[in-house]
Amino acid sequence: MRHTVVSESPTDGELLIRFQAGHEEAFAELYHRCRGDIYRYIVRVLGGDLEAAADVFQDTFVTIYRQAGMVRDAEAVRSWIYTIARNNCLGALKRQKRQVPLATEHLDIEDLQTPQPDDAAHDATLKSQLTQALAQLPENQREAVILHDLEGLSYAEVAGITSTNVGVVRQRLWRAKQALRIALAPILRRQPASSRNEDEDE
Repeated sequence: MRHTVVSESPTDGELLIRFQAGHEEAFAELYHRCRGDIYRYIVRVLGGDLEAAADVFQDTFVTIYRQAGMVRDAEAVRSWIYTIARNNCLGALKRQKRQVPLATEHLDIEDLQTPQPDDAAHDATLKSQLTQALAQLPENQREAVILHDLEGLSYAEVAGITSTNVGVVRQRLWRAKQALRIALAPILRRQPASSRNEDEDE
């Protein structure tokens, strides 16, 4: 009887260890695995500035390559990569001497019950208000929303990246969502005609 052996993909930490041992192809695999998430994160933090994002993205992976030998905790590679990306983003924003609004494409904030109406005008208004509401959040709250709700990082990972603790991260997210609910309450109470008709037909 023949047994099929299923090979498991190496973890990020295992790839980093291989790279530290001199295997260049391990870094290439880590790069291809992480590049999409990291680029999207950088674009969001920089408010959709693609030109600046391209520079920060390149600087981030150059730093990752150069500092890979310094990492000792293979279990924290993902957080380490996001920390480098975050620091580079903050440096870029400081150089620009301006604060940019959060890009809200594909926004999915848990517990924020936003209706999904068919009415295009209502949807456009909602997105506009949401963008403004996010832009008004304190920087640390907006950052927590990006990392946790948009990037899907755990509370512990966000805490590590932002040099805080899980309790602080939870508090920032709670305050952010309270502020968003208040800011969006007027428009969330107004459903378009199409949504009302669907409710009446049920």
